[in-house]
Amino acid sequence: MRTAAPVWAVVVALGALLAVPSAALAEEAATEQAKEPAVISLGDSFISGEAGRWQGNGNTVWGSRYGTDLAAYDCNSSETSCYYDPTKVYGSSYDNGCNRSAGAEIHHLSTVRVNGRTFDIDADDRINLACSGATTDDILRTPFKGERPQIEQLADQAAAKDVKLIVLSIGGNDIGFSDVIANCAKGFSLPKDFGWHCSESLGPQMPGRIDTMGTKVEAVLEAVQNTMADAGYRDSDYRLVLQTYPSPIPRGADNRYPETSYARLNTGGCPFYDDDSDWARDTLIPALAEAHEQAAASVGGVDLLDFQDAFDGHEVCAEGVRQSVSGDTLANPLPEAESEWARFIVSGFSQGQMQESMHPNFYGQRQMGECLNTMAEATARTFTCSSSA
Repeated sequence: MRTAAPVWAVVVALGALLAVPSAALAEEAATEQAKEPAVISLGDSFISGEAGRWQGNGNTVWGSRYGTDLAAYDCNSSETSCYYDPTKVYGSSYDNGCNRSAGAEIHHLSTVRVNGRTFDIDADDRINLACSGATTDDILRTPFKGERPQIEQLADQAAAKDVKLIVLSIGGNDIGFSDVIANCAKGFSLPKDFGWHCSESLGPQMPGRIDTMGTKVEAVLEAVQNTMADAGYRDSDYRLVLQTYPSPIPRGADNRYPETSYARLNTGGCPFYDDDSDWARDTLIPALAEAHEQAAASVGGVDLLDFQDAFDGHEVCAEGVRQSVSGDTLANPLPEAESEWARFIVSGFSQGQMQESMHPNFYGQRQMGECLNTMAEATARTFTCSSSA
């Protein structure tokens, strides 16, 4: 005859049984708590760090290029002879041309305020997934330069980290921004009887291109939000920031080289007519910004970081600043306050890569990073970055 187990034995057995899922839940909670807070940049060359190799511009093929080439090493005492290693700045991303620089915008983001709490971000948790040349398709669905679509890489990071902020720069390549710059430069560089003004040849095409771009940017924002939701994030768990583009060139009247001189081409690296410069600064850049603002508003839950005026007074060839010259060195470079913050147009491969032209350089990226950091520490949904900020 079987006897009933003592009541105390049943209680102990039930306690042991219930302890198994409780321990599992506790372990899962501990794993969640162990995730490090992280920030992520997505998009194109204006946020990947293209041109971060250069702290200012120096018009020479020799040595440290008057203290501007951060890839230079083992220079002689006068820095007129150096070796070069672009991976010092771009790391392994130099091999596929994504050119994620060590000084890119995301690496300046040290703290983020989300839902009333402030999170400190370690250097290793400032993650740059952006790639130079990327379009909206390269974020959403197309492998690019040997890498998976950025949205898939974001999903991996969302699972591995506690993502607190995602910042996005995209759309410029969708409208062919680099081709616009090349067209403007070529129109100026040819003899006047054979050249053209790109504001006339390309200007009428831009509104349609920008409208199409805006729709694609909306799709990217929605995909980011959906990816984060699929990873278990609530909207209040992180911030999504869409940024606009800075102007790398000044208005025509603010160019320190006269339009009638080929110094804009041969010395300054800013081969643009005055009216084309005005069109780029006062029509094209604002139209892009307006499209980004509308995309953010349409999707909702998106912060806007406006960079239109971020480089005012520090653009390539701007009055009031200058290029580095003989005597400026890597140890004692031309100060940031006196320098240009965007990369000038280089001819051939005399300095670095052509694709670096007209992008924020080391100083420009630091300016953008500081503005992003200021926004991340505040609660405002929009922030306008100026060169004095």
